[in-house]
Amino acid sequence: MGKKKVVVGMSGGVDSSVAAWLLLKQGYQVLGVTMQIWQDEALEQMEENGGCCGLSAVDDARQAASHLGIAHYVMNFKKDFK
Repeated sequence: MGKKKVVVGMSGGVDSSVAAWLLLKQGYQVLGVTMQIWQDEALEQMEENGGCCGLSAVDDARQAASHLGIAHYVMNFKKDFK
């Protein structure tokens, strides 16, 4: 039987990146997924709404996934959060 697969929600921050790394070290096949909500909004608007899930977070998560050698996907939910 192959490695067990797990999906990690990656925010681009340290916690989710370390979680993905720990799972890799435990022998799991890890897949990173980032939820994107903000795309074209001004920085002030993103910060008013929690400051997460924008393009910079997506870029950070993508870089972390690349560094870990795992696949990374972005799920765009912008229209669902208007």
